[in-house]
Amino acid sequence: MSRPEQLAPPEIFYNDSESHKYTGSTRVQHIQAKMTFRALEILNLEPGVPHYLLDVGCGSGLSGEILTEEGHVWVGMDIAPSMLATGLDRDVEGDLFLADMGCGVPFRAVMNQN
Repeated sequence: MSRPEQLAPPEIFYNDSESHKYTGSTRVQHIQAKMTFRALEILNLEPGVPHYLLDVGCGSGLSGEILTEEGHVWVGMDIAPSMLATGLDRDVEGDLFLADMGCGVPFRAVMNQN
């Protein structure tokens, strides 16, 4: 089986049909949950304290759901409009926006006010 990135760019491959198929797969849901819990473990965040997290390549928000369940606030960026639309249809808690990580993260710098 070919990898999606070999068939078409993500914004093309993850059309409405593929986005729903990906998001509805229990195998994918399980993998996303394991990866999210592992990422949180690696981040070694202070327990019981909510953090504001960026989910790069958030897709339809499967990982974001875990972040929400763990008490965090998150914003997700993805290159595939259909994946984001699926996340919006699922009413995920995070804020979602369309962006290509290859073009950088579109946040403005904030100066520390100490």
